Amino acid sequence: MKAIVADIYTFYTVNSRNTKFPKKFRNHHIIWDLRQALLELWKGEITELVLPKLGTPGYDFQEYIDNLIKSGQITKKPTIKYYEFEIIKKS
Repeated sequence: MKAIVADIYTFYTVNSRNTKFPKKFRNHHIIWDLRQALLELWKGEITELVLPKLGTPGYDFQEYIDNLIKSGQITKKPTIKYYEFEIIKKS
């Protein structure tokens, strides 16, 4: 399963009606918080995980995944990608 973790902070700081995920991730399952993403990782079904760009909430999640692999809690590391919200400009 391909999943994208929503950056809720951006929804709060920018009017959520004016934000959208990048189109190239439109077929990804939306996960609304990092806790749920962790549960999905433990299930072992995530093959690609898209996180908010570095500097936003969740920026250290990749390091956390590495620690989970070292401790044996998960066996496969998903492909990690990053995104930024696209903010629709009002004309």
